[in-house]
Amino acid sequence: MNKTEWIALACFVLYISSCSDTGNKGISDDKIFEVENGYAPSKQAELMPVKDYVQWVQNTGNGFRKEKTIKDLTFSAQFKPYEYIVCLEEKQHELADSIVKKRVSELKDMQYYDLRISLNNAQSELLKHDLSSAQQYQERVNYFAFGMQRDIQLVEGTDTLPCAMYHFERSFDVSPVSVFLLGFPIRNGETPEDKTLLVYDRIFNTGLIKFTFSKKELKNLPKLKTI
Repeated sequence: MNKTEWIALACFVLYISSCSDTGNKGISDDKIFEVENGYAPSKQAELMPVKDYVQWVQNTGNGFRKEKTIKDLTFSAQFKPYEYIVCLEEKQHELADSIVKKRVSELKDMQYYDLRISLNNAQSELLKHDLSSAQQYQERVNYFAFGMQRDIQLVEGTDTLPCAMYHFERSFDVSPVSVFLLGFPIRNGETPEDKTLLVYDRIFNTGLIKFTFSKKELKNLPKLKTI
């Protein structure tokens, strides 16, 4: 093989190596995105504009929102994909891709849920439901604000994760609904398992409430359409 042929062969090998590296990098990026996003949409997932995407995530038929009614109360848990959180924060009909990616990078170290407790068929304040005294009312307020976090956990596989972020959205009007914002660590840098949110209710004596989000359901997440 002459010098010219050797040079041509070397260039060809270099070209093949470069293509291979580029392809591997693309696969790696996809895997990293899936880990960071908890449950990322597949390449075949439906592309949805902001309004449709939010409605889809909130629809109890799609697996990201669970509800349980016990006597006069309804307990609901909303699993919140990162893009869903951005949609709620920005409150825009269209979102720039750069805005979504920036905010997702800030959210990616935890997984997030909303917990809601609603009083059915009533307009009175939830915290006053079956109230026996003014002192008990204040005890309920303090528990919702500071103590309830200890009674909430997330089970993934064989791991039980503590509630690392907790915020009670206090409503100062007569509201039959209380909302709690929850955050949990991402186990081993990823979230591949079924998830069971455990809430032990000490206020209304309904005991342990479980909300299970299956991996199969969560993998059906659509894609958010950006501009």
